[in-house]
Amino acid sequence: MSGENARAPFAMRTVLVLVILGVVAFLGFVLLAAYADDLQPAQRPGNHALAPSAVGFAGAAELVRRVHGSATMIRREADLGTHDTLVVTLSPGTDPDALKKLLDRRVSQPTILVLPKWLTFPRRDKPGWVTSFGTLPAEMVEKQLTKLTLVKITDNGPGLRTITGGELEPVYADTEDGDSEQIFTDPDGRLLVAWMKKRPLLIVADPDLLDNQGLKTLEGAERAMQILGAFEGRAIAFDLTLHGFGRNPNLLKLAFEAPFLPLTLCLLLAALLAGWHAMLRFGPPLPEARAVAFGKRAIVENGAALLRLARRRHRTGDRYAALIREVAASATGAPASLPPEALDRYLDRLDKDGEPFTALADRAADARDTRTLLDAARALYQWKRTVTREHR
Repeated sequence: MSGENARAPFAMRTVLVLVILGVVAFLGFVLLAAYADDLQPAQRPGNHALAPSAVGFAGAAELVRRVHGSATMIRREADLGTHDTLVVTLSPGTDPDALKKLLDRRVSQPTILVLPKWLTFPRRDKPGWVTSFGTLPAEMVEKQLTKLTLVKITDNGPGLRTITGGELEPVYADTEDGDSEQIFTDPDGRLLVAWMKKRPLLIVADPDLLDNQGLKTLEGAERAMQILGAFEGRAIAFDLTLHGFGRNPNLLKLAFEAPFLPLTLCLLLAALLAGWHAMLRFGPPLPEARAVAFGKRAIVENGAALLRLARRRHRTGDRYAALIREVAASATGAPASLPPEALDRYLDRLDKDGEPFTALADRAADARDTRTLLDAARALYQWKRTVTREHR
């Protein structure tokens, strides 16, 4: 390749813009991942207390606000232990294990459990509305309660669902005559709402007793308030954790909230500075080296590499001694007509105090390894400097 300076494929401004866009996109992804649950539409269709659809319970929550002044929405699992009456509405896809976990936290607190009934899907033309395509089979509703108790769900003539079970008992109310009578039953006396024995749990078999379509009449609203007020003297709250509205803490949220937000900003600044430092270049880019270099140096380096590869470096001592002989003879004015033996005798007489040249040359020629060769070569080089007066 050519030895010309390589040019950067992208301008610094282009690289900077790409890096900034990448950082902003990554931060946006992290923030959306951290707050995905909180950013979900509050009025999305479903069987929860924020849904305005026919099968939702936003009307029941609004009814509680108008009657009692407020209705609490439980979004965090840590708040499930509230002393308020908690209305837990199930959907067709509610996990029985999740339901059991929730009810175990409220084993001694008043709870109203509303079972699912309708199968629906959202309407695209009208946000918040749903279209029904039938009812959830009673067997599937019974399976959702298997972790709690064994029940039997049936459909009666008017289209309402009733519930029976060995651990259930009717709901009674006092009459004007001072007697007690069963309430929340169908014309045949079957239970629409039942108490769970040995715990403060009220089970509503048919959601139409509380959902939005059940509140379209004054009679339906009065019946709903009677159910919601089953635990007298308690405020009323609605559970949203089973419907994906939870605000449980996670590591991503903690990184963007106090007291960890300053640390996150410091780490982000450090990362940006490290990235900026990596983008900067100290001087122009180095030219790419040639695969085969020019000149005598390349020949010498290639020859040395071959000798090293062949493990024959220690056999080059006689060549180096011959080079020293020629340099010393030329520098000291030795006659050019001298035969080799006479030239060696001449060179031996140049340094009367040191080792003669022929002995040094023999040491270099007879070297058995690289270390011995290097020692002999240093001795020859020092001899050359002495006889040629380079040391002065």
